[in-house]
Amino acid sequence: MRNIRSFGPDQGADPFRVSEAMLPLDNYAGRGGYDPGFIGHGTPLPLPGAGIWADDLVELLPEAQVPGHDPTELKYTHFSLRMSRSRALPLFSACNIDGAQLLRGIRRTDIWRRDPRIDAALQNLREGYGQENRGLFSRGHMTRREDPNWGDQATAEQADADTFHITNVAPQRQGFNGGIWLDLENYVLNNTDRENMRVTVVTGPVLGRDDPVYYNRQIPAAFWKIIAFTHAVTGELTVIGYLRTQLEYLPRPSAARFVFGDFQDMQVPVSALAQETGLDLSAYADFDVMAGATGIEVRLTTLGDLYLQR
Repeated sequence: MRNIRSFGPDQGADPFRVSEAMLPLDNYAGRGGYDPGFIGHGTPLPLPGAGIWADDLVELLPEAQVPGHDPTELKYTHFSLRMSRSRALPLFSACNIDGAQLLRGIRRTDIWRRDPRIDAALQNLREGYGQENRGLFSRGHMTRREDPNWGDQATAEQADADTFHITNVAPQRQGFNGGIWLDLENYVLNNTDRENMRVTVVTGPVLGRDDPVYYNRQIPAAFWKIIAFTHAVTGELTVIGYLRTQLEYLPRPSAARFVFGDFQDMQVPVSALAQETGLDLSAYADFDVMAGATGIEVRLTTLGDLYLQR
């Protein structure tokens, strides 16, 4: 087994719940990652395509690559992600959720660390993160902490710890990470076919050239989700797209390309998300409840405003 690798002088956790110590590379053996066929219906939902980011993807270090596996896919327990090299942030994190096997009582790992499988210099563990009353940002989970925590106890605990890798993070203001954004996946689970309580969630930041700069880093002005599930009434594979801005939570006024008016939450076509993110989301678009809609958005004030079928 390899020795623990470090990046910086501190070898343990600090009061801000951060550890400079990286787990041994062998610890990641056997991570299955995201399963494209998880929901069923005979229609796999692959990870989003790289799109305009094809030349910007972070690759696993040579010693971490597995023959025959995509070197740009970082696999964890029940979720996978791809990262942008230029932004040192995830482009997306895609998670399979088995609602029938969720273990909600898993103790929170609460220690952030880097992943030894990719370049440590591309993993910002500290800069710009900290106490909100100092204007700093939270480490916002992309795959939510509880989502992959299903299966037996050991698997769920491993999944929880996996979500605390800094690769699964984008900077968010604390006030942003709540409301509809927080409750969306639970709402969909509650409206899913009880015989197939399986949901796939893909979450990421919208990364743009004109994103505002704080603490020497560009901060995403908005975040998106795609949720795929078996509809409780129709029994069909169903996809919804969702967009949320954090502009009103940023520490000081900043220009940005999004104009949301009084609404920070919107349901939008997957095709619109593809345009905003530059990712290839075509595998999801055909099952979108808003497929074919052009220039249409649904402004959300409550979860009940969501369209869950065409």
